Amino acid sequence: MFNATPPPSPSRSALSFSPRPLTLVPILGLFVLAAAAGGCKKLHITDTTPLDAVGLNYSSIQDLRGLKITDAEVAELVKVKHAGISDKGCVELVRIARNSNQHFADGDAIMGLRQVDMSEDDVIELARLNQLGLQAGEEQAMRLAGLSDSVVLALARRRAERKPALSGAALAELKNAGMSQSAMLTLLDRGVTDKQVNAIIVQKQRRATDAQILARYPAR
Repeated sequence: MFNATPPPSPSRSALSFSPRPLTLVPILGLFVLAAAAGGCKKLHITDTTPLDAVGLNYSSIQDLRGLKITDAEVAELVKVKHAGISDKGCVELVRIARNSNQHFADGDAIMGLRQVDMSEDDVIELARLNQLGLQAGEEQAMRLAGLSDSVVLALARRRAERKPALSGAALAELKNAGMSQSAMLTLLDRGVTDKQVNAIIVQKQRRATDAQILARYPAR
């Protein structure tokens, strides 16, 4: 009589299976969604058509794209272009901002300074000195008071270097008292401050010359 040997029972390891491949599916899905979301952000391209509309040339627009200009900066540059800043100047203003790890946001300040006839070169120099923004209102008032670009820049340099300096209002008072702008530049260079302005004005009222006044405030 033939006794058939029953087949061996499957081992526990053969019957078991790992659920890990199934659990990877939703995880992989999350990675795909995250990558897609990141891709959407990277796919945003700044609209530079407003710059083309105000006459910025193709080469300058490409330079600005290389600086990764934003939509907000495009709007600021439209103001600057309307104020008469050249294509080269527009690119330089953004480059200056990038060198300080900032976005360009001084369109209104530059428009104000151009309205009082400050030259493009001097506006850009103020940007290099980081003396636009809140200071631009005082600088604009100085130009309206008849002070030259040179005086405005001399004050800006003193402030950028954190050195004592006359205020814009004090400089306007000295001009009204009859002091020449070259003498004011010398006073700025010598670190004269607002505390000394009243005494200088009194001397001018007594008909002291600029040379006589400067002699009282020697270089330090």
